[in-house]
Amino acid sequence: MTTSYASLYPRAGKLRFPPEIEKQFLEEYRVGTRSTIRFALALGAALYALFGILDIYAVPLSKETVWAIRFGIVVPVFVLIFASTYFKSFQAYIQPLTCAAASIAGLGIVAMIAVTREVEFGNRFYVTGLLLVSMWTYGLSRLLFRYALIANLIIAVGYEINSIWVKELLETETGTLIFIIYNFFFLGANVLGAFTSFYLERFSRREFLQKYDMRFQRDQVDSLLHNVIPGWVADKLKQGNKTIAEEIESASVLFVDIVNFTPISAKFGPHEVVQMLDDVFSLFDELVEKHKVEKIQVAGDGYMAAAGVPKPRPDHAQALARLALDMLKQVHEGNFLNGKHPIEIRIGLNSGSLIAGVIGRRKVFAVWGDMVNTASRMESHGVKNRIQITRAAYELLKDDFECEYVGEIQVKGKGTMEAWHLLGEKEKR
Repeated sequence: MTTSYASLYPRAGKLRFPPEIEKQFLEEYRVGTRSTIRFALALGAALYALFGILDIYAVPLSKETVWAIRFGIVVPVFVLIFASTYFKSFQAYIQPLTCAAASIAGLGIVAMIAVTREVEFGNRFYVTGLLLVSMWTYGLSRLLFRYALIANLIIAVGYEINSIWVKELLETETGTLIFIIYNFFFLGANVLGAFTSFYLERFSRREFLQKYDMRFQRDQVDSLLHNVIPGWVADKLKQGNKTIAEEIESASVLFVDIVNFTPISAKFGPHEVVQMLDDVFSLFDELVEKHKVEKIQVAGDGYMAAAGVPKPRPDHAQALARLALDMLKQVHEGNFLNGKHPIEIRIGLNSGSLIAGVIGRRKVFAVWGDMVNTASRMESHGVKNRIQITRAAYELLKDDFECEYVGEIQVKGKGTMEAWHLLGEKEKR
C-alpha cells in the first residue's frame, strides 16, 4: 500500500473501505470478535431456555407448542451455530450465521405470540422479548451493522405480519392502540440499537486504521533511518574479517528517546512524523560529530551513541555527558513539527565494560552487555528533559559536572539502583 491508513479515516464513517483494506478489516474483525460472539451465542441460548420457566405461568394453555418452538427450534439453532464457530470451514460465515441466529430468535418469539391464546398473559407481554433480542443483536453479538439491521428488519416484518393478519389487532380499537404502543417501543429500541451498532463498528474500523497506520509509520521511519555501519567496521569487512567483536574495558553508552512519540504519531500524519524524526536525528548526528563520539543505531524513536568505542579514550564519560547536555539544549531550542507540538526527550547514560562488534547478515554494528542494558534502563526509567546516570557514570563525572542525587530507584531486571541527574558542566577555576 502506497498511502497511509490515516487517509482512510473518513471511510470508517461510511462503514466501507476499499476492497483490499475491507478484506483485511473483516478478517481481523472476525478473529477479534470470535470469542465475544461465542459468549453471546452461549448466553443467548441459556437465557432463551431459562425463559421456558416463564412459559409455565404465562402461557400454560399453549406451553407445549411454545416449548416446541423454544426448545425444538431456537435453542438448538443457537447451539449448532455456537458449535460451528469451532470449525474452520464455518468460521468465515460467522457473521451471517449469527445474523440467522438473531433472526430465528426474534421470529421464534413472534411465533410464540401467534400460537398463544387471548386469555394468556404471554399473548400480550411476550412482545417485550423482542426488545431483548434487539439489544442482543445490536450490541452483545458484535454483528456488523448491516447484519444487525437485516436481522431486526426480518423480525420487524414477521411481527407486523403476525399483528395485522394473524392476531388481527387492527380489527378493534383496543387492538389498534396496543399495536401502536408496541410499535412505538419496538421502533424506539431499534433506533437506539442501530445507532449503537453503527458507532461500535465505526470505532472498530478506526481502531483498525490506527493500528495499521502506526505500523505504516514505523516502516517509513525504519526505511529512512536504517542503521549505518561505522567507517572502521567497513574497513575491517573489506579486509575479509567476517566476525568483528572485541571487549572494551571502559566506555560509555547513551540512550535518547522521544517522549510521548505514540500520541505524536497519532496526532500528526506519517510524513510530518518522519520529517520530525529526520530533523531530530539529523541534529543528533551533527552533535555526535561535533563531540567526536560514535553513533551506534537508531531504532524507531530512539537514538543510541557511545564513546570509547571503537578506540579507547579516557574522557569517554565526559564526552557523552557534553553530548547529552547539548542534545537537551538543542532540542529545547529547536523548532520541530512547525512549532505545532513541543518535542521532549529522555536520556540515560552509563559507563563500564561492553562488547562491540558486527552481528547479523546485514553486518550491523552493535554494542551489547550488561552495561548497555543498564544505560537503556536509565533512559526508560528516567524523567523527560533530564539526563539520568548510574553510579558508575557519576564517579567518572562528579569532578567536572554538577549532578543531583535522585536516590534509589526500581529498575526492571536490576532491582534497586542509585541514580543521579546530570545538570551541567562545572565552571573551570
